[in-house]
Amino acid sequence: MNTYVIKKGVVSESLFRLRERRIHTLFPGYLCLQRQAAELQRFEDLQPDFRSFFNEYFLVENHPLGKPYIKPFTEQKASPQNLWLNENVAGSYAPSSLRSDQPFRQVVEIDTVKKEYSLPVDHAIKAFKYLLFNNQISAVDLVIYLYRDYGLIDDSFSIYDLIEVFSYEFGYSSQRNVEFSNDFNTLFTLDRASKWSIEWLEQI
Repeated sequence: MNTYVIKKGVVSESLFRLRERRIHTLFPGYLCLQRQAAELQRFEDLQPDFRSFFNEYFLVENHPLGKPYIKPFTEQKASPQNLWLNENVAGSYAPSSLRSDQPFRQVVEIDTVKKEYSLPVDHAIKAFKYLLFNNQISAVDLVIYLYRDYGLIDDSFSIYDLIEVFSYEFGYSSQRNVEFSNDFNTLFTLDRASKWSIEWLEQI
């Protein structure tokens, strides 16, 4: 059985497109909460491990000293100066670091005493407004970046299959091969998925 990964060039192109978009720097924290809510089957009393989440999806080998995480989302003009995040990513989401008027706090409710996070019923609508600045993010580019280091065991695995994996793991569908939720359709666009013809996998 052969194993495949996404080609580095395809990952680089998706990362470039993500960084060219205006997306709030703290959007990964929202995704972390969404995934934990899906795992726990609740949207309240969440105690996320932001550092572990970043280690899983944003850690890069051969990173600059003290800056192990690449930064795929920025609300500023993308440049080499804002390409990396330091080791204390969890500190960015600490209740003491987040003012009540910041965009992340407009989306996520935080109990500052218990240090617990909750997602309100309309969190996707709020995330679309405050974290995505009223512009959907490409599901294609997002999943290519998030799953760039994952091994795929079938070369016929399609980009749409990978989007379905993301949708299920992050709670945007109840199972594979079903319709995406309203929250998914609020936040993400399938843009190039239906016309995907890129040779995007390579055998390892």
